[in-house]
Amino acid sequence: MRIKIANLVMIILLVLVFSCVEKYWPELDSKYEDILVVEGMITNDSGPYYIKLSLATSVENPELIALRGCHVKILDDAGNSENLSEIWAGTYSTSPTGIQGVVGRKYKIQILGPQGKNYQSEFEELKNPVGIDSVYAAFETRDNPEGQHQTEGYQFYLNTAMAASDSNYFMWRMDRTYEYEADFKIRYIYEGALRWLANADSLQTCWRTDNIRQIFTYNTLGLSQPVVKNYPLHFVSTENRELSVRYSLLVKQLTISEKAYTFWNSIKEQNSDLDNLYSRQPYQVKGNVSSDQAPDETVLGYFLVAGISSKRIFVDRPMPPVSFHYEICELGEIDFNNVADIYHSTPAEWPIFLTTGNEGGIALPSQDCMDCRLAGGTIEKPDFWIDW
Repeated sequence: MRIKIANLVMIILLVLVFSCVEKYWPELDSKYEDILVVEGMITNDSGPYYIKLSLATSVENPELIALRGCHVKILDDAGNSENLSEIWAGTYSTSPTGIQGVVGRKYKIQILGPQGKNYQSEFEELKNPVGIDSVYAAFETRDNPEGQHQTEGYQFYLNTAMAASDSNYFMWRMDRTYEYEADFKIRYIYEGALRWLANADSLQTCWRTDNIRQIFTYNTLGLSQPVVKNYPLHFVSTENRELSVRYSLLVKQLTISEKAYTFWNSIKEQNSDLDNLYSRQPYQVKGNVSSDQAPDETVLGYFLVAGISSKRIFVDRPMPPVSFHYEICELGEIDFNNVADIYHSTPAEWPIFLTTGNEGGIALPSQDCMDCRLAGGTIEKPDFWIDW
C-alpha cells in the first residue's frame, strides 16, 4: 500500500477542537502506539501475493516495525485457502503455484498475531478488470516558487478502455524505472595495489526501479460513458537524473470495490491537506481489517481485492533547449590531492575507484561520481527494458 504511514497515524490521532484557522496538537499517550498496519492485495494476476505486517510507533518518533511470527491466510468464498510463508521480516507470501485470484470470487485475509490476537478482513469481490487504452506523456512547464527557474518535465496521462458497466472504481499504482549514468569512468582500482581497470565503464550505467508514492483514484459515476479520458498521473521533472537518459513507467490499473475506493480516496484527500491540517477536520479512515477480540481497536491499512490491467511506456531524455538542474561531479584540485590517501586505507574500504582528468592525472572524487550503484540502482539491465 502506498500510504505515508506516519502521516496517516497523525490524521487518525489529531483532533481539532478550535476554529478552523487555529492548529491544535493534543497530548498523545501510549495507547496510540503499536498499531497494526496491514499492506497487501490479491488480483487476477498470477501470484505470488504479498502481505506486509508492521506496527506503527509513536507520532513523536514515527517508524514501522516489522511484525514477525504471524500466521497469515488468504481465503475465498469457494472454500480455497492458503497459509502464507514469512519470507522476510514481516513480509508474508503465497506460493507461486498457490491460490490464484479469480474474477467474480470473493476473498479475505485472516491474521493470527504473535500474542494470539485474531484479525480478519471482510470478503470482497474481485472485480472484472477494465483495460487501459493508452498511457502517454506530455512535456510541460510549471512554476517553481522555490527556484530561480521554471520546472520542466513530463506529465503522464491515462485513458481507460470502455467499461462494461456504468459504475467503476479505479486506483492506479505505478513503478518507475530509469536509466542513468555516473559522471566519470573508472580508470584505476585500488585493492592494496593500484592497477589499471580495462572496463572503465563497467559501473557507469545503472537502472533504478521505485514505486510512485502518490495515490491516484477516480470513478465513472455520473459520466456519460464509462470511460476515463486524459486522467493526470504523476509528473517527473528535469530537477534530477530520472530523465537524464531514458525513463519507463509501468501503470497498474486496479478495478476495486466501492468500499476500497472510499478508503483510498479519503486517504488521498487527507494526504493532500497535510501541510495545512487546520483547513479540514481529520477523521479516522476505517479499513477492512479488524480484530475479533477487540472490534474497536484501530487497524491501519487495507487488504485489497482488485482486478488488474497494466501498460508500460518509455520516454527519452528531452531534447535541447530543455535544461537539467541536477548536480554534476566536477574534478577539483582536492580530488587530485586525495589520491595519496588510498595508501592509508584499510581492506574494509576496498575496492577504491579512481578516475583521470583531462590531462591524464589520477583523481579520487566521491565514489558515487564513478559507481552508479551508490545512487540506488543496479548495473543489471531489466528484462523488460527497450533501448532506443
